[in-house]
Order: sequence, then C-alpha cells, then structure tokens
Amino acid sequence: MPVTPSSIVLDARSFAPGGCIAFPSGPASRGTVLVDAGHGGPDPGSVGTTLDGRTVAEKDLTLPVALAVASRLRTAGFSAVLSRSTDELGSTIESDDVQNGSLTTAASQEDLVARVRCANVARADALVSVHFNSFDDPAVTGSETLYDVDRPLAPRSRALAQSLQTNIRAGLAALGEPSPDRGVIDDSSGSEAGGGDLVLLGPGVPGSNDEPSAMPGALVEPLFLTNPADLTAVATPRGVDILAGAISSGVEDYLDEERR
Repeated sequence: MPVTPSSIVLDARSFAPGGCIAFPSGPASRGTVLVDAGHGGPDPGSVGTTLDGRTVAEKDLTLPVALAVASRLRTAGFSAVLSRSTDELGSTIESDDVQNGSLTTAASQEDLVARVRCANVARADALVSVHFNSFDDPAVTGSETLYDVDRPLAPRSRALAQSLQTNIRAGLAALGEPSPDRGVIDDSSGSEAGGGDLVLLGPGVPGSNDEPSAMPGALVEPLFLTNPADLTAVATPRGVDILAGAISSGVEDYLDEERR
C-alpha cells in the first residue's frame, strides 16, 4: 500500500517519512485500527529459511502482511493507520542508534514508544502488532496471540486477542498449514526484556514509557519463522493474503462485537 494523496502523515515532526501514516476510509468509518508491522530498517527481527533455502527476515514478512491488513480493513470501511509503511522504522533514528549493524536497546525502546504514540495520536479503537515467533529448534511450531493483563483494558484486549487467534488458526488451516494452538497468553512471556509487559501493549512506565497505548491491543505471532514448513507456506503472495484476511477478520469481528 504506497503512500497516496489520500493518505495523511499524522505528525510529520515526530515520525520518519513513511511512519504513522493514516488511510481514512471516508466519513462513515466503522472505526480506526493501528496496524503495526514489527521490526524494520536496521532491526530485522528473527530470520528463517524456507524449505527451498530462501532466507526471510521477520521485518520483510511483517510489512507485506500489515499493508495487506490495512488494505482489507479500508475495504471493509475502517480507517487504517500504519506505524510504518516502508522497510524503514517509523521513528527517526540517528547514526549512533545503530551499533555493529544492529539497533541499540535504547533506540529500540524509543521506536516502540513512538509506535504507541502513533496509535494514541490516531485515536485508534484497536492496536494490532504483527510479528512472527522464533526458537532454536526448527521443529517448534504453533500460533499464539499476546495481550497485557496489567491494564484496565485487559478484558477488552483479551477479547481482541481471542478473536485474532481464532481467525488466524482458521486462516492457516485454509492455507493447508494448520498449526498447534499455543493460545491467547499473557505478554510477559514475549517481552523484549525477557519478562514483564510489552511496551506496545503494557502500562506506562515513568521515564521509559510515560504514555501507554489508550486502546485495546494485541500482538500476533501466527507461526514460527524458524520452522521451514510454516515459513514456506506463508512467505508467498497467497500466504500473505490469507494471513492478512484472517487478521483483518479478527479485528472486524472484535470491533463489531464491541459495538453491540
């Protein structure tokens, strides 16, 4: 989804080109969804290899999925906001933010906080972050969706996470790559720091994340990038399309239920 004349940079002073881009659906919008493509730029995320030997970085799979999710949501009547719409991070980084070819821990934290800020500036009704799991053992597989339990929003976030998990599992089954259900889980098991709340989903932390996300949120990990069969199934145009359809349906089902 390229940036078009109908797209809006929500705050050009705070975000890099291609960052925090809104695509309004029109005056009768059914709601606003922040779609976050995990990683980006100097932060590749995890890396996997397909059965035919193709190497795929997480950032290069989360972006096309997020773009396709945003496109589907707009077609369904929602306003979509992308934390990043290109291979680069949505936040501005300096030369010393990258050391030995990798994003520093401090810069990574700043980038995550910027993604939260984007969701809040957009006044999003829901936040969905797209990631893929990894593990040392390539045989490990399964789908899981994370939410934060330490927020007043926890029940609504859990409902969003469950809707996403249900639809993602159905999508993977349709793709012919059914995956074990690892469930809807507390985000402490997936924290960047190895324990505690995820920045995108968790409560505010004075001096680190002063302004938490103000809407229900969930982080999806539909499969393990390090499982060659799983990666082979999804790292194709058809795989991206089916997965994006599952994620957008999960968001739509949740928001429809919220409004009943």
